[in-house]
Amino acid sequence: MNMTARKRLKQHLISWATASPLSGPPGAGVGTLVLADAAHIPAVTAAGLVGARTLLLAPADGASDPAVGYHGSLTESGDEFSNGQDFFLQTHAYAASPFMTVFGPTIVRVFDRNDFESFLADADRALAEGVFPEFLITSSVLLADPAALSGVHNPTDGPALRLYADRNGQVSTSPTGAVLGTVDDSPDTLTERFDRAGPGAAALDGALSAETRAGALRSRPFLARYLEAVTALRSLMACGVTGLRVSGFGSRLTPEVAATGADTDLADPNLPIVLYGDEDAYVVAGSRLFAVDRRAAQALECVLATSGEVGDLVPADHVDQLAELLARHDLLQCIPVRVPAAAR
Repeated sequence: MNMTARKRLKQHLISWATASPLSGPPGAGVGTLVLADAAHIPAVTAAGLVGARTLLLAPADGASDPAVGYHGSLTESGDEFSNGQDFFLQTHAYAASPFMTVFGPTIVRVFDRNDFESFLADADRALAEGVFPEFLITSSVLLADPAALSGVHNPTDGPALRLYADRNGQVSTSPTGAVLGTVDDSPDTLTERFDRAGPGAAALDGALSAETRAGALRSRPFLARYLEAVTALRSLMACGVTGLRVSGFGSRLTPEVAATGADTDLADPNLPIVLYGDEDAYVVAGSRLFAVDRRAAQALECVLATSGEVGDLVPADHVDQLAELLARHDLLQCIPVRVPAAAR
């Protein structure tokens, strides 16, 4: 497999597991369609699920054009997917992941209620103690269906982006999701049923009840922020930076903020994240990473935790300097911070 094909395979598998968007313009057909049985290739093709942009994956022992054959599994805990050449992807159940050795690219998935409860326990511990599960912040590990696990609306998810067909020909967006139809259904039919079910149900209702998931999300408004922090820690680990703490999870860089209990930032996953070590500090805003001095990190932490009502928690000139820094990096629009005249 050449590098271009390998890169495309990797991008599609990440998108299929996490519902992240594919690069390039949308087109006809599903972005990524995984079949558990190659016998369904004619049906999905006839139904209009396969288009020019589609990566269709089917077991290699029966795969035929236009499918790309694979070995192993993408849906069984402890199994490994392979393209038969140079790419391997492991799948682990969440609850078992702390005890598994990660050898390469790995998808961690919530398969049942036990997995979900383990996920929640890890999130609760991170909030209370600042301790994040080591396996989840490893740079080669991705958590499947993060939006469904945190309650965030993901507008890119749906049958146009990803589908899975099991051995019986039942179709869902995720192997742990609600059944939306069969391999004979059209894209419009599957999309209509997806819209009725909702993305969370479509991703996880096959693994746990909607009531269980909804109750957990209602009582934990910080879950989306937690998963953003996991992503930030993973990104920094990929750069060789480890041992960081995350503001709001078990501690604050500024003791005065910790003493007030201010935590409005924990309910908003879109706000930048402050991370810090014994001497260094970083800000992660979406896909952007900045190394900052600790004074700027403290000022930003105060602004985020209090929704801009910093009072005497941080000197006014520090806030002004922070605003200038944010304006320079075009970050002011997502942060409630007073902007000095010089930065306007």
